[in-house]
Amino acid sequence: MDSITIRVEPLEARAERLAVEARDGAGARVGLIAGPEIVATDAPDLIEPVVGFRNWRIYDSGRLSSPHLPVPWSRRVLHAECRRFERVEDLLEEPHSAPNAECGCGISAYYAPTADFSRVDFRGVSGIVTVWGTIEVDRDGMHAEHARVEALGLYARWSPRQKDAVSDVAADLGVDLVGLDELGPAAVRYGSPLPASLLADERPEGIRDRFAALFRERIGD
Repeated sequence: MDSITIRVEPLEARAERLAVEARDGAGARVGLIAGPEIVATDAPDLIEPVVGFRNWRIYDSGRLSSPHLPVPWSRRVLHAECRRFERVEDLLEEPHSAPNAECGCGISAYYAPTADFSRVDFRGVSGIVTVWGTIEVDRDGMHAEHARVEALGLYARWSPRQKDAVSDVAADLGVDLVGLDELGPAAVRYGSPLPASLLADERPEGIRDRFAALFRERIGD
C-alpha cells in the first residue's frame, strides 16, 4: 500500500485534554481526522486509542532505548523529533515536524506483536504502545507523532538479570507486565488497531502479515 497520513486527536474538551497530557496522555479517547489521500466521508471514527507494538533495548543505564537510534524512553510518553542525520547536508536542511513521509522519521510501531526481537536480542524487550497525533501509515507499520508505553512483554526463558531489568523498567514507568506470547491478546485492554479500511487490501504475505490480519479481524469483531 502507499503511505497515507492521518491525524488522531483526543475527543475531550481542551481543558480535559490538557489535563490528560499533563498526566502523560493517560486514558484519552481519540477521533480520526483524515489526510488528503482519504475521502473524509469514508474515514472511520475511532473511539479508542490506537494500539501498536514496538521494540526497545535496555542498556546499562537501566532505561528503555530505541533499538536503532540513541533515543531514551525515560518517561512513559515520547514525542517525536526528527533525528535522521545521515549526511552532512541533512544538517543544513530546514527542520521539520515528525513524522514526515519523505524523511521516514517518527516513532515506529507495528500492527502485530514483535516478540521474536526479544527472543534473539539479549538486551531486547517488546511491548504495547498507544499512538496519536499525526501518523504515517504504510504496509510495514506506523510512524507516529506521540506514543505511550502501555505494557512490556516478559519472556519466560530470559536470564534472571534480564527479567529483573524489564520488571524494574516497567515499575519505573508505571506500565503493565504481560507474558511475551500474550502481547497480542493483551493489547485489547489499551485500545484498538487502525481500521482495516486504512490498511493494505492486498492478500497478506508472510507470518507477520497473516498475524496482523488475524489480529485486526478479531479485535474488529
